[in-house]
Amino acid sequence: MSVGASSEPPERGSNRALGIAFALAFAVVGAAAWIRGGAFTAWLFLVGGAFLVVSLLTPDLLAPLNAARSKLSALPFYGLVVSGASSVARSLVHCFHPLPAHGFRRVLHIIWLNILLLIAGLLLIAAAGEAYFRLNSPYLKNAFASRFLPTVGYALEPNTEMRFTNRLDYWTIERTNSLGFLDREPPDPERAAAGCGVMAIGDSFVDAREVLIEDKFHVRLEEMAKREYPTLNVTTSAFGVSAVAQTQQLPLYDEYAPLLRPNLIALVFTHNDFKGNSPELEALSFGLDPDYLPFATARKGEDGTIRLLPPSKDEGKRLVTPEPPLWLRILRDANREFSFVRWATAQLGLSLSDKAQFVAWAQQITSRPGYESFLDGWNPADVKRRFSTGIDPLTAFFAQPELPPTFHEALLFTAFALDEFQHRAERDGATLVILATHMMGPVGSPLFERLATMAGERGIPVVNQYDYIERIGGKIEDAQFRHDWHWSPQGHQWAAEALMEWLRENPQVCDDA
Repeated sequence: MSVGASSEPPERGSNRALGIAFALAFAVVGAAAWIRGGAFTAWLFLVGGAFLVVSLLTPDLLAPLNAARSKLSALPFYGLVVSGASSVARSLVHCFHPLPAHGFRRVLHIIWLNILLLIAGLLLIAAAGEAYFRLNSPYLKNAFASRFLPTVGYALEPNTEMRFTNRLDYWTIERTNSLGFLDREPPDPERAAAGCGVMAIGDSFVDAREVLIEDKFHVRLEEMAKREYPTLNVTTSAFGVSAVAQTQQLPLYDEYAPLLRPNLIALVFTHNDFKGNSPELEALSFGLDPDYLPFATARKGEDGTIRLLPPSKDEGKRLVTPEPPLWLRILRDANREFSFVRWATAQLGLSLSDKAQFVAWAQQITSRPGYESFLDGWNPADVKRRFSTGIDPLTAFFAQPELPPTFHEALLFTAFALDEFQHRAERDGATLVILATHMMGPVGSPLFERLATMAGERGIPVVNQYDYIERIGGKIEDAQFRHDWHWSPQGHQWAAEALMEWLRENPQVCDDA
């Protein structure tokens, strides 16, 4: 069977025009369905793919396919996809069946027409999706003021409003307290001394700018403790700075613990903290010069001793960053400016990172004096980049039984930080407990077992949030946002409950109160 200019019935053109009109009219409805649920996306590609496969089976099926196209073209956006896919399929079939010259022109005309219709439909859906997000977003841009502290590094400005959103799951508006943290005002020294004080320290899980202050785990913990033990006068305060690990959190304790004199120090440990305790790996993750890091760092001397160095006065210098490909620059700009593009990249799991840039940073670090052995035993080109999920791929190394030297050193620095926290707790008459986030996995998982072994050797108890959630019948995915692995309000609630359970079993923490 060959297709020429007279192969279609005369009314075919009017049918297509009608289909185009209906498709454009219902594309907005289809876009709304796509945004609100994943079923539309699945059916979109399943139907289009099915017609593509069927049409490629044999030219004898082209006749019923033409009839199907005529009917489906009057449907919503499905019609655009099916029409485009089947037309491309027909052209592929005809590549193996000689056609007159005008037949080839007809095939090319159909292909280009359907490609244009498909692009128009996608652009219409993108426009409708962007309009949907903008109409339902309280705001579109993050806004917060930061400052540089000589001992701590970068932190938020005190008494300022912060707006934070990923434009998909949360839109938070809160004010920092007088110390520059997203928390209530800390209790005065007399009240802190008279009660049982809990000091939570950690990274972005404690900073928790994704949720309101009233939903944070330490606030929930205080509410539960006051209901169960009203005479203890339990007070909680949180000191969290985004993207800092335990070595960088030590200055937070030194700076603010004297104000609170806590009974309990709750150290929140998450999946990327092992990596974060290594200056070199942290520099690689963010493209920073390892000799000028804007946070406290652990360094090993020539005699093997480890000491803590303050943040660089240069407030951080960056490595030379090669220019990414044009398509990646366009996608990054679109992801930054358009909420629909951000949603689409998250749904498709697209990575916005550049492996060539990552490798170039690693090579720059290893070329510096003192960092020659940085890449011994591993190759940065082999690291899978999954930044679309927000999870640093270097973290996966710490689940392996054998570690390259650089990663083993990160464990030594983590152990050093735990030793220092334990020493401070004993000196100040406090109890130290580690709260492992759900990202650390269950008991028995490689990442958690590394932490549990390290903490057990020092007599530091560890509360496993993952196991607590499973034990009470919760779903792990509910502990985080759909497009962000930080704690959702439910995740904060479960963290508070897990820590409260440990507090019930260890009431001696508040004995002096």
